[in-house]
Amino acid sequence: MIREDIRAKFPELLGVRRIHGREIDIEETIVSLTRELRPAIAAALGARRELLQSSGPVTRKYAWPAWDEKFEDPLSGQLWTFRQIVQGMIDNFLGRESEWRWRLNDETPIPPDAHPLNNPGLELTGPWHPLDMAFNALNSAAPMNMPDFEDASPPHFQPDGTAKNQPVGIFAALQNAKEILEGRWEGRAYEATKKGQKRTYKLQKPAAQWPKRFVRPPSIHVQYDHVVVDGQPAPGIIPIVVLWAVNLYESLTRAGTGIYFYIPKLQTPREALIVEKLLARLEGLLGLAAGSFKIKMLYEEGNAGRTLPAICWTLRRRLLGTNVGRWDYLGSLIEIWKDDAQGVFPDPQTIGMASPNMIAYQRYNALTMLLAGTKNGELTQAAAIGGMAAVMIYPQSDPYGRARYNPIALRGMVLDKLRERLLGLMFVPGSGLSPEQPHTLEELLSGRVKGRLYDAYRQSWVASPEPAYVAAGNAPLRTPIEQLQTRLDAPVQTVDVQGKRVPTVESGLDQAERAVLQSRGLLDGAGKITPRVLPAESIDAPEKILTVELWNAIYGVPKGDITIDHMQHSFYMAANYGFQILNGNFAAAIDDYELNLRFMNDLATYRINVSWLWTLLRHRATITQDGYLKRAALTENGVIPSVKDFPVKAGMRFTPELFLKVWENHNEWTAAASRAVSTAPKRRSSWSF
Repeated sequence: MIREDIRAKFPELLGVRRIHGREIDIEETIVSLTRELRPAIAAALGARRELLQSSGPVTRKYAWPAWDEKFEDPLSGQLWTFRQIVQGMIDNFLGRESEWRWRLNDETPIPPDAHPLNNPGLELTGPWHPLDMAFNALNSAAPMNMPDFEDASPPHFQPDGTAKNQPVGIFAALQNAKEILEGRWEGRAYEATKKGQKRTYKLQKPAAQWPKRFVRPPSIHVQYDHVVVDGQPAPGIIPIVVLWAVNLYESLTRAGTGIYFYIPKLQTPREALIVEKLLARLEGLLGLAAGSFKIKMLYEEGNAGRTLPAICWTLRRRLLGTNVGRWDYLGSLIEIWKDDAQGVFPDPQTIGMASPNMIAYQRYNALTMLLAGTKNGELTQAAAIGGMAAVMIYPQSDPYGRARYNPIALRGMVLDKLRERLLGLMFVPGSGLSPEQPHTLEELLSGRVKGRLYDAYRQSWVASPEPAYVAAGNAPLRTPIEQLQTRLDAPVQTVDVQGKRVPTVESGLDQAERAVLQSRGLLDGAGKITPRVLPAESIDAPEKILTVELWNAIYGVPKGDITIDHMQHSFYMAANYGFQILNGNFAAAIDDYELNLRFMNDLATYRINVSWLWTLLRHRATITQDGYLKRAALTENGVIPSVKDFPVKAGMRFTPELFLKVWENHNEWTAAASRAVSTAPKRRSSWSF
């Protein structure tokens, strides 16, 4: 069932374990769960494809579900309507007793070390193979870590040219986890050669101080060719969940923690039901109460937002929070509109988390967690979780001196997490107060205005363990709510970056930063924090929450330009990442010549660039600004597209011929970059192509 070379290389991961007096055969468990769940997975993936390929306007295909649409309850097997699910969530928040009332984590309590509100700060994601990656993750100051078997997974294949003695990355990562969590690397050093230099790595903190682990298995669409059941590859989520849980249950339990997962790319309650059944079956085999395995979920698919309350309801025994997975989410929106010539997105480089549609997305996520995660009027059962910050700090040894741009990355991290924190501030006014009147955070904290204040975004994602970057992101998430306004109003401190004054990590908001937050309703005209006001009467019925206005705010096509500059940039980023994938690198830091920063790319960012270019070409999209296709030249920031070559006028279409010119220019850049590396070997480490 498991390929012989895997069995021979990793015998410790397989075989029989005894847990709670029960013998668990790992391979038999994978086989039985695959046989049970494979038909449901095939049907769910077929439904995904059918929706994606179906005709009809987006406003109909991706509308909110009909109120009488029914979903299976994993607890009882009975069917609930969408109206009943949404109403039950509302009843929970408003304290109404009803037969439909439900809330998250009401059966099995949340372990303290896994609670998203009690452990504020960053969640660091990345592969646990090679071993130094796992060491760096555990040495990080981020309170949560996510061993990644998904977007930034070690490869589940062996790239062409891989030495025969090199292991398949996913199994090597599981072996690393087993050895580390069993204490075998305590006090030991690991040596590795990186970029021609021998380096030594050690675990620098006692195990009790390590970040808590939420494992990222692949979603239901990924198959593992080296795990075969009845002649077909097994869905990757099943072996990863089984191998992690059965191998590590005892060591994690001894350490006072548990089995926690981060579930990706669920699009429907039907898909969530598959995950719930998988986890519940495994809990049963191990003799655990249902809901013992806690999970967080990436709300990273536009399609998932349509039924988000029902997805949360399906996972209600174990769901701790939903994360706004920005990169896949943007890619999914582009795909949703792929068949509509009027739905071509503007340059995705201009759509950030402060864009209006992404603000609406983050607020919807926070509201859903508030309604489903409240108990006795307090937000205690779950929380909203922020999105990825994926810039990689340049080392001081960078041959082009691009570390001079690091202050931009650090300030960007501060603003990203600060904005998320402010978006999570929600206020339900008491009786007798005007439902429309905004109130400042200072007024609410003073007690002068009565009601309930909620602080929902206390955790968020990061892709780099670099200490300064992690510290910059941790601070806004950990700042006591009473000190948030003081943090914004601190004196402005700046450093010079290429002639531009950039605020430091410790600085208060400058005028431009303050204006952005004011334009999004997070600050008033005087710069005071103004939490979102949620009058109880505005959220007391399903129709008042899932409105046409909310749908348009979340799913409407953003306004903006389509430019040749960003077409070329998207091709550059996608092609560079495609090269990395072929070499088995699912996570790759690529020099972003627009930002002058290193940007950590994975399958999600690749999805954005490829989907966007595909839609542009399919619809022969009209370019809206004059610009130039550029040729590569050596600059102070490396070999980058910088010399104007072919003029592109507003009104021109993105034709196959123009696409080929973009491709040809990229090939020229590749050749120029290769020549630069070959003539200056010391620069080799700075290239990602």
